[in-house]
Amino acid sequence: MSDGYRQNSNNKGDEYSDGYSGHPHRRSSHKESSYGDSYDRRSSNEDVICSHSREAKSRRKKKKSYLKCFVSFVLAVFLILTGVCFVFGWKAVNSVNYLELEGAYSEHYQPVDSELFSHKDVLNILIFGVDDDSSDYGRSDTMLLLSVDNKHSKLKLTSFQRDTFVYVPDCDGDYHTKLTNAFSYGGVGLAMRTIEANYGVRIDRYATVNFETFKSIVDVLGGVELELTDREILYINCQVAQNNQTEYLDAEAGTVKLNGVQALWHIRNRGGDVINGVEFYEGTDWDRTQRQRSFMQALMTKIRKGSVVSALKVADSIAPYVTTNLTKGELVSLLFKAPRLMNYKLEQCAMPSEGSWGYEENFAGSVIYVYDWQSTQAELCRFIYETD
Repeated sequence: MSDGYRQNSNNKGDEYSDGYSGHPHRRSSHKESSYGDSYDRRSSNEDVICSHSREAKSRRKKKKSYLKCFVSFVLAVFLILTGVCFVFGWKAVNSVNYLELEGAYSEHYQPVDSELFSHKDVLNILIFGVDDDSSDYGRSDTMLLLSVDNKHSKLKLTSFQRDTFVYVPDCDGDYHTKLTNAFSYGGVGLAMRTIEANYGVRIDRYATVNFETFKSIVDVLGGVELELTDREILYINCQVAQNNQTEYLDAEAGTVKLNGVQALWHIRNRGGDVINGVEFYEGTDWDRTQRQRSFMQALMTKIRKGSVVSALKVADSIAPYVTTNLTKGELVSLLFKAPRLMNYKLEQCAMPSEGSWGYEENFAGSVIYVYDWQSTQAELCRFIYETD
């Protein structure tokens, strides 16, 4: 038993000695090799990780640097453009001729049968094309209402026929005559009140351009392209010859670029006359107002195709030729809304509308006589405000 125990003890001792003492170097060598390899691998991996980390940090720094440069560049461009826009916009606003309506015509005249129709999202600006002559106020061959409809994102042009027989609410006594005479007798104020009284819509603001400055505006724009017929080209050249001018239009029917002089003769063309020995009896005042609306549409298209800066430059150039009662705040708002407004859908019409009038002769001469003013008012309101 004792021997056995000792033997077992010796065996265990041998096993113990073999495992830990008998071969200390081999055991130790194995452990050291294992830990060393592991350490080396960890060190190597840590070096790689550190290297990748440093590279990632470097890339992030570069990206941040590029991003900062890009943001700085965009900000600089934005500030420059904003500054340029502000300069041209402010110059344009300060160059406009501001003239408030005075006297009895400063208050809107209310029609007898109904109140004036208006809407907070629609701005009505009545544009006058004025021919200066010996009368006190000149003659207005063009009365074009521009309605800025922000509710439906539309620009609407309405022409008023100058020979329409209308009621005139003159402070010296009411009377009836041709619409064009209201301007000759009482200027912008009386013309605006006359249109309000007869058509039932509120006119918010006005702008006038006389025909001499109209030519300058077209030339500042670099001309305007329009579709012309052979007869329309001939009419322009006959007017140029008869008025001893030199701006002959050398072109064929189709899309033609007109300068200021040529454009003015074109929008005044209504036939019914002999020009430089050539008869132009075809055409009416309805054709003339259509030419005027087509010109305005071409003008807006040209501005739309340009940049914001170029549009503001044009505004700065033409501002001195415009007289208006738009406030500076309203003009600034319109100028900076111009890129959006120029993308509005453009619609147009002429008043009175077809089927609601006829030609008659009376003390005012040959006039356009409206048979039913209430239905005419309702039709104009449907066009401008899109009422039911």
